[in-house]
Amino acid sequence: MSNEYLDQLKQQMADLKKNESKTASTKKSKEEILAKYFLPRKDNETFRILPPLKGKPIQEAFFHDLSLNAPHGQKAHGKKIYCPAKNNPLVEKKDATGEVVREQDGTPVMIPEHCPLCAKHRAILKTQTNDPNIRGKKRDELNDEQKKVFDKNRDIFKDASNWEAKKFYIVRGVDKGKTSDGIKFWRFKKNYKNQGTLDRLLPVLGQFMEQYGTSFFDPETGSDLSITMCDSSMPNGKTYRAISAIIAKPPSKLHEDEIIKRQWLDDKTTWRDVFKPKEAPNVTPYEYLEMVAKGEDPFWDDSDSTNRHWVFPGRPDLQEKANQRFQNLDADDDYANRNFEQASDIEDGVTIQNVTQGDVGSFQNSGIVNSVDVTDDLENVTDEAVNETPQTQAQPQAPVTPPPAPKSEPVDASSFIEEGTDDSGYDDLPF
Repeated sequence: MSNEYLDQLKQQMADLKKNESKTASTKKSKEEILAKYFLPRKDNETFRILPPLKGKPIQEAFFHDLSLNAPHGQKAHGKKIYCPAKNNPLVEKKDATGEVVREQDGTPVMIPEHCPLCAKHRAILKTQTNDPNIRGKKRDELNDEQKKVFDKNRDIFKDASNWEAKKFYIVRGVDKGKTSDGIKFWRFKKNYKNQGTLDRLLPVLGQFMEQYGTSFFDPETGSDLSITMCDSSMPNGKTYRAISAIIAKPPSKLHEDEIIKRQWLDDKTTWRDVFKPKEAPNVTPYEYLEMVAKGEDPFWDDSDSTNRHWVFPGRPDLQEKANQRFQNLDADDDYANRNFEQASDIEDGVTIQNVTQGDVGSFQNSGIVNSVDVTDDLENVTDEAVNETPQTQAQPQAPVTPPPAPKSEPVDASSFIEEGTDDSGYDDLPF
């Protein structure tokens, strides 16, 4: 009997060690999480794009860019929240009884997954006044009463656009300045003025391929991208780091060490493993989105190192449950780190703190309102007063050494992009 108990004890100890090992391998510190983001900061950075695991090397993704609750009643600005409607596969449409809606041929009708934030964007737009008398006209062509409708529709559109999912581009590669971090992901926002990071990057990649007749992401003959950063200013005088130039270096190996090169190429991590849906204790990602839409999103309060805890505005039951779990399991910063990881709010080389959209200037418009959602002509609604491109921007130049290989046929650089479903434009603000 004693031997039986001893065997059970040994098995329990083995299981405990196995679970401890598993926890240690999956739990990541904030530093480890940030190590997966490529965030250009220094005056000169070098980034190498890796061959895509599947699809194209420049992926598209959609995130809501919002201000979330923070300690002491403040707001944490520029938080990027994963959009399930834009990023996830289509789902079967169901009627009010829960039955799948089908086409005439019997196949199910497929629709985007429901997203509470996208739903709020649409609901706000529906409150606009559909006045045919102002449609297709400029504001200065309207009478006083019509101008009031125009202005109200404009304000509603501005409010709705804050909740709309924005398009981002994500590139998988290696930061040559921190190769020990392994693969990283460079995420930047679409710029509808064609003055963003992608608009600087594509011509450089296309020029490299034309000049050298090889792919920029080839492990043996690809290119290290030299990125020049500079300080740029907002209208209010605040500064941020911006890309002034991108230059493709001559063909080179990904790494001289075959073992390291193989590790990078065999790494199967994707952007979805890094920019995950946000969640909180006892709250699913979908429930979290619902809370954000109501302004009741929970947050981790570590402003007092002696009293770190979760805060659930309007939900004391969830707050008590979350903090009991934290205390009872001695979870340290496990959920805090996961929350940090999923917020992933660091973008575009920002070095200033707590910048709001109000910092970049006011809305100005004298355009035409063509439809009830007034999305076509309110050109400046997304605060594009900040132009990330400095006035003295350096222009990308083709490398001149070593002697170029014979040129290939002209390359359509846009073919590098994994196409999305929404081609509307957005500003490329640094937050």
